[in-house]
Order: sequence, then C-alpha cells, then structure tokens
Amino acid sequence: MRPPQWAVSSGQRVGLDDFGARFSTAWSRVRSRFLKLECWQSYREREINRSQAAYELGDLREAQRLLTLESETERPLYEDVEAREIDYARIRLIKEPLTSYLDYELIAYRIRAKMGENIEIVHCDSNMRLPDDEHFDFLLFDRHTALIHDYGDIGLQTGGWITHDADVIASLERKAIELRRKAVPLQEFLASV
Repeated sequence: MRPPQWAVSSGQRVGLDDFGARFSTAWSRVRSRFLKLECWQSYREREINRSQAAYELGDLREAQRLLTLESETERPLYEDVEAREIDYARIRLIKEPLTSYLDYELIAYRIRAKMGENIEIVHCDSNMRLPDDEHFDFLLFDRHTALIHDYGDIGLQTGGWITHDADVIASLERKAIELRRKAVPLQEFLASV
C-alpha cells in the first residue's frame, strides 16, 4: 500500500540512499519537534538483519544482544535530542494479535526506550487495515519538511518522497497530533500485553 496521492503528488520522489541523505539535511534544520509515524505491522529488511535472523531462529538472548549493539548507532541522535530539547516521538500503531515482527520490534523498543527514545503506542482495532489512506509511515521535521516512506506493497522500503508543501505538512501534523492524543507510553502498553 503506497501513500495516498494527496500526500506525495507535490513531493519529490527519492531513492533509498537519497532518502537517508535527505533525512540528515532535514534533521540538521530541526529546532523543536520530530515526529515519526510507523504503521506497517511487518517490515521486510533489504539485507539480512542478524538480530532478526536470531529472533526468527528462537535465540532471543542473541537477538537482544544484537539489537543492543544495533541500537548503539542511534545514541548520538538521542543525545542530540536531549541536548537540543527536541520533542521527539515515535508514534507506533499496533493492532492485535501482534505479528512476529512486532514481537521482535518490541524487544528493540525496550532497548531504545532505555536509551532515551520516546515511543508512544496507539492500539488500533484489529479490523483496521494498516497502512491505509490516513495512516502511513512518515517523518515530520518541525513544520518545514516531511519524508514519506515508500514500502511498496510488501513492507520493503524502496525510498520515498520529500515534501515542503505546507498543506501536506499541516495534514500530517494534524494526524500525528491526533494519534498522540490516543497514544500511551511504551511502558504502559507493555504492561498491558
């Protein structure tokens, strides 16, 4: 499920490598808030992910060890968020029953939360189709830039779109704020599952 036309038609399509470069540029301009919305219940990695492979083999201890190592690459980002006092939130839509991927991802979230990442969970109706025309993966950098992911039809990222369109950004911001109002902190969600 690709993002709806209203969100991407005024944007520029970028490949996967350029998506990462655009992230860095947009991040350097963030002054007060960064919001990340994640909707897919399962993602596919481009390359073999050692922690996910260990998890799929049932080696939870090794998966956790590898996830801890992988998460360390994000430490400078979390330190930057804290130093600059940025409102940083990963807004994660989850529906039950949890997919195997979400079980794995929750291990990573526990680690990242201990490192300082703010993860907010929105529990969705199990009949809801995710992603859909209202809920799709994007990154919002203040009110100046949005990066909208393209995960194709199977959850494998192929790049995405960058937009500076004020109307699109305002719509994405409204959706993120609405979802944050429904969200619970990661620890509260974990206590309920």
